[in-house]
Amino acid sequence: MANMEQILLFFKDKKPYIIFSALLFCCGFILGFYLFREYPDYFLNNLDRLLGNILRVGREIRGRSPIYATSMIFQNNIRALIIIIFGGILLGVIPLYVILLNGVLVGVMLGINLYEGNTAAFFISAILPHGIFEIPAIIAGGAFGLKTGFNILFPGPHNRWKLLKDNLRNSVLTLGVLVPMLLIAAGIEVLITPHITKLFM
Repeated sequence: MANMEQILLFFKDKKPYIIFSALLFCCGFILGFYLFREYPDYFLNNLDRLLGNILRVGREIRGRSPIYATSMIFQNNIRALIIIIFGGILLGVIPLYVILLNGVLVGVMLGINLYEGNTAAFFISAILPHGIFEIPAIIAGGAFGLKTGFNILFPGPHNRWKLLKDNLRNSVLTLGVLVPMLLIAAGIEVLITPHITKLFM
């Protein structure tokens, strides 16, 4: 059974992948913002298709108790994390796509926010409180998925199946860190973020 110190070493070992994952997210963010600025009508006319899951969760938690809302957001984020981490077995394509897509969606939401006349400060207040936990968790999860895919494609002198087994084991163990981060993020999004955004409306 790995202790916390060993789990943290797993993250240290993924440093290049964490950096790449963060850069990929940032590129997606810039791309999403740019595309919205260039084609706002397309995005506004296809919001349900592009932001369907986000809008669905928003509708489901509207007017519900904080516990229900937190659990819904938490479940949605956990699903995304699981897909990103363990989707790495498909040669790393899924974490690559999902991280980039998440960045694009955040960029699009910034574009929509400014299009509707809100300030950048309002957008930051709506994203940052819970984002400081949620976004790093997703980026770190992406790093584990990307490493799994990379090791399948390029095992080097090591046994491919042993690398896969080790990567999946490490990924499972790191859920002990990433899952609580997403739970904290969901609680902040429901209980704290709405009060902060009111300061910038």
